[in-house]
Amino acid sequence: VIARGVTRPVETLVAATRRVQEGDYASAVAIDRADEIGELAGAFNAMTQGLAERDRVRDLLGKVVDPTVAEELLSKDLELGGEEREVSILFSDIRGFTALSERQRPAQLLDLLNRYLTRMSTAIEAEGGVVDKYIGDAIMALFGAPLGNSDDAARAIRAALAMGHELAELNFELRTQGLPEIATGIGINSGLVVAGNMGSVRRLNYTVIGDNVNLASRIE
Repeated sequence: VIARGVTRPVETLVAATRRVQEGDYASAVAIDRADEIGELAGAFNAMTQGLAERDRVRDLLGKVVDPTVAEELLSKDLELGGEEREVSILFSDIRGFTALSERQRPAQLLDLLNRYLTRMSTAIEAEGGVVDKYIGDAIMALFGAPLGNSDDAARAIRAALAMGHELAELNFELRTQGLPEIATGIGINSGLVVAGNMGSVRRLNYTVIGDNVNLASRIE
């Protein structure tokens, strides 16, 4: 009887540990005891809750910033500062967006903008680009930071061509729905920039700055 009273809850904990190894953090261990095994079960449940919260934070971070940037931030100690990198910067925005927004209801405008940004971001990410930020209707994307490739400039150009293809398909959909079509501008420039975490000690933003970033914006 004593042996069963020890081995059964231990077997329950072992089975729960295997589920955690497989990524299942939802199943709590139901061991209601006031001894050391009960304390161990309580600590195990607290651990799985912490792991589940960590995954939720990772998932949220991956939605707020590009997943590549998220991994870069999670793999290092967060601190202000940067480094010089050779980067290709792509800027894009909607032409006449202010006039377009005045003719649309807010909810309709937001839906249109989200459809547009989803297509453009997909084209950028397919070429290994990182969406640095959305600035209203504008997109700033990086090829070469935080991770670089030998053909980053070519990737940026291929992404721009794919964005044009996606825009043509979106405009076809908009025409069939009786909605106004969208025109965009794209500018690309390559060169040395400063890339890293910038902002304040309380709130950081991984981005790039420098004359070559400004030139890409002016070209667009």
